[in-house]
Amino acid sequence: MINRNIKAYAMKKLIYIFRNIGVLVFFGSVLHAQDYATSLKTPAVYTQYHINPILINPAYTGFEGQSQILFNFRNHWAGFDGSPKGLTLGINGSPVNNMGLGGIIYSEKFGVANRFSGQLNYAYNFKTGPDTKMSLGLSGSYIRYSLDNSAFTDPNHNQGDPVINKAIDGENYFAADLGYWAEFANKYRLGITLPHVVLANLGNTASDSTKPFNLIAFLGARWNVPSYRLVLEPSVCVRKISDVPFGTDLNVLAKLLEDRLFLGFTYSFGPSDNRTSFLGGVRVNQFKFIYSYDQTYQTFQTFSRGSHELTLSFDLGRSSKKMEDTKNMMEEKSMDQK
Repeated sequence: MINRNIKAYAMKKLIYIFRNIGVLVFFGSVLHAQDYATSLKTPAVYTQYHINPILINPAYTGFEGQSQILFNFRNHWAGFDGSPKGLTLGINGSPVNNMGLGGIIYSEKFGVANRFSGQLNYAYNFKTGPDTKMSLGLSGSYIRYSLDNSAFTDPNHNQGDPVINKAIDGENYFAADLGYWAEFANKYRLGITLPHVVLANLGNTASDSTKPFNLIAFLGARWNVPSYRLVLEPSVCVRKISDVPFGTDLNVLAKLLEDRLFLGFTYSFGPSDNRTSFLGGVRVNQFKFIYSYDQTYQTFQTFSRGSHELTLSFDLGRSSKKMEDTKNMMEEKSMDQK
């Protein structure tokens, strides 16, 4: 019992230090590598990206021809005061044939640290065959990091600390992402994202020229089981974000009753973390509600209630061209079954 109390006390002290002091190094002009690690967290915070790939890949913008509004909330490490909480508002659509336009607003608060990102997406969708479709995407983002004024009132704060004073004023960045998305035989999906191929500090601080390699690769498939009114979508995603080691997600998503019910499971593994995630959701007309819960296998889980993620989306409608393509595809499937 004593050892458990000591471990709990040590963990709480570690989290306190990391939350209220450690985050300040992100704004230090010496530790430029941390600037990249911080700014690249945005495409890695989601666990429901395999349902909404636009969250990690700009090339998916307008790919389905479905205009959609999306709201996402993630509570990471629930149970700790000041734990990371992120809000996302996105819009995705295809105003004209072969073109996708969209945008994402992301805001996160972690203790006294804040991150805001505003992103615009453009994608060019094209066909290379009767059942092969591809897309190239580009996004530009404005990113701002800052600290709350309450950092000054923290009892551990030394008045006149130049790092904290600079962080209160905030730092601004511009970033650009490149993406590729493809669907083959109406079954296989491939996505590649190069996050922040361009990252520039908009202030007076010089950027580090040794920018690390970043990659998000996604590979998935879709199997229809008509006798059970079921669609299975297994997928794998590999991420290399800044100086964080490679991480891999193994996903399985089941859509039942003509996509009215969703069930999913994810197992993530890598040198930095091992975790599992469970997902459930429903669709009612144009509304979709998805909830997921994930927990880590590391010692930290003993002191946390896991992480919760919620997505609400509303379909605004499909383009006339996409509706025609969908009708033709359904007719072809019906002919094949006969």
